[in-house]
Amino acid sequence: MSGDISSRSVYEAVASTPRHAFVPTHFKNTGGSPTLWQRRTEEDGVRWLEPIYSNTSLVTELGSAEAADGVWHGVPVSSSTQPSLTARMLEGLGIEPEDDVLDAGLGTGYQAALILKLVAGPDRLTACDISGTGAARDRLEALGHHPRIIEADATSWRWQRQFDKMIFSFGLPYVTDSIRTALAPGGRLIANVFGPMSAALVLLEAHATGALSGRFTENGGAFMPAGREAGSVRPLPADLDERSEGISGIPIEDFDNPHLAFLLSTRLPGLSLQHGMEEGGPMRRLVLPDGRWGEVTYHEEGGAKGWGVYQDHGRGFWETVEQTWSWWIAHARPTWDRFGLTVAPDGEHTLWYRTPDGDSWRVPTRP
Repeated sequence: MSGDISSRSVYEAVASTPRHAFVPTHFKNTGGSPTLWQRRTEEDGVRWLEPIYSNTSLVTELGSAEAADGVWHGVPVSSSTQPSLTARMLEGLGIEPEDDVLDAGLGTGYQAALILKLVAGPDRLTACDISGTGAARDRLEALGHHPRIIEADATSWRWQRQFDKMIFSFGLPYVTDSIRTALAPGGRLIANVFGPMSAALVLLEAHATGALSGRFTENGGAFMPAGREAGSVRPLPADLDERSEGISGIPIEDFDNPHLAFLLSTRLPGLSLQHGMEEGGPMRRLVLPDGRWGEVTYHEEGGAKGWGVYQDHGRGFWETVEQTWSWWIAHARPTWDRFGLTVAPDGEHTLWYRTPDGDSWRVPTRP
């Protein structure tokens, strides 16, 4: 992983921090539907230790997990982030020893341990998680670290102070006022925004006016959604009996392109993508949190030519999908690092292409 790190201070932090001390348990995906997991602990020796010191994310906790014959069932609810991604985010922030830092999404505590190697003392770090901070606290204290740890929702907590640097280890649906006002003028934050489909990372700087602005980084990074957003589905609209259908010119490989997924997520907040087969052909289904959805199926005749048959169960939201794709194609399939974001003092989010004076549009946010 050393090739992913250009900063000497971050390299030394990684080199001197034992990741295994923060991952006593992780789960290996062994396939299946639903997914089957194998639990790895120190008793498993190299099968436990080798993945910890590889450049990979590790599932550390399963929700509603059950074990049978050594196999676990459940949905991942917590993980240890890929080390190179953590390093890139820390380098993007450019943490200085005298900075006050917020580590939002404490998780295993490993990232907090790295930050503590970059700042002048434990009073410079505030770590926050929506639940379950005890284990991470114990691991940090075992290594002699005693930062300020708060059990709270970082997206809504009313901070009584401002931070110079903020790093988020969970996906933000958008930048809330609590986050915006907690960043000191001249400070920076880095976060994966507009999930769950978006894997784009944005690096924002705070201005004296109260606004934030910045560009998306060249390399992305996807995180599990904020705890209050995970799995949230609002009531189905009463008028979804209406259905329209037609021909979509969007080729299947574009649906699987993370940069188009990012752009769609800025137009349709909370959008998720499902894969499947229908009537013998590959299917891509887009679903919104309020229950609206649309799908396109690529039958043999159209699939080879890049078109499929769509169904819209979303009161015309498929039109937004097609318009977004058409803009993306007309601009030569731009990657997310060609875009930037401005968060105004009133909380309005504006996505812009290339420069703040270029093509731009308001990003809807959800309360």
